[in-house]
Amino acid sequence: MKAKASLNEQDYLHSFMSTMTQKSDTIINYVLAVYFLLGIGLSFKYDTFEIGVGVGTLNLLLYYSAKFFMKNSKFYQYVLSIVLAIFMAQYIYQMHGMFEMHFTVFIASTILIIYQNWKLQIPLTLLVVLHHAGLAYLQNYIYNDANGLQVYFSQVNFDLETLIIHTVLAAVVFFMNGYWAYYFKEHSENHISKISDEYELENMKLASAKYSSMSATKDYNDFIHRTTLDLKLPVNSVLKLIDVSKGHTDNDKLLTYLEMMRESAKKIDDLVNDIHVKSTNSKH
Repeated sequence: MKAKASLNEQDYLHSFMSTMTQKSDTIINYVLAVYFLLGIGLSFKYDTFEIGVGVGTLNLLLYYSAKFFMKNSKFYQYVLSIVLAIFMAQYIYQMHGMFEMHFTVFIASTILIIYQNWKLQIPLTLLVVLHHAGLAYLQNYIYNDANGLQVYFSQVNFDLETLIIHTVLAAVVFFMNGYWAYYFKEHSENHISKISDEYELENMKLASAKYSSMSATKDYNDFIHRTTLDLKLPVNSVLKLIDVSKGHTDNDKLLTYLEMMRESAKKIDDLVNDIHVKSTNSKH
């Protein structure tokens, strides 16, 4: 079982997936524009401009409405899956059941991989199965008069055997694309996890180095503090001895030497006191 992601790893993963979603949304904008224009282009074949413009516009409104009103949800991606399936049905109708138009759903299924969400294949699959089964039934059993009303589903004989084979093959493609979406997401998460682990390891190394540095500095400050304490006592003793000596002699020359010694000892005492104060402040 995969260990729970750390806070940093969750942040990296969220940032990465957000960036990928934004890039995917940008690509989808171009894809939908091409799909819409393709519907307009196919309208010239059998004069189906009402379908090309009407259904195409409704598809775009459906997708962008879901995206606008549910900004913080992935629901619009599932709507996209449905919209792409509807475009397929639109093209099949516009081309009066041209069998090649069925292949556009495989393109749609492949496009959905960019979101790295295998569940997006589910609504696409369900809608394709319902569409094919429903229209195949209507064409074969309800509107089967060549001179009557046509549903324009398939120009070839689309009996039950053909429907089953067609559905199974389509399901295999959807399953494989769903697997690749799942695989890419797992790969992304593992990659982010590896980067996060390496980052945390570097942080641990830096923290360890910082602690070692602080420990070394503390040991140094403690040594300086103890040394200054050890020096203060003999220096004070020397100063007191000089003062006592000056009180027991009238020799000017000796007094001069003693004064020189006192000035030197006082400088040492001031220096020791200064170091002592700084080392004490560094301990806090």
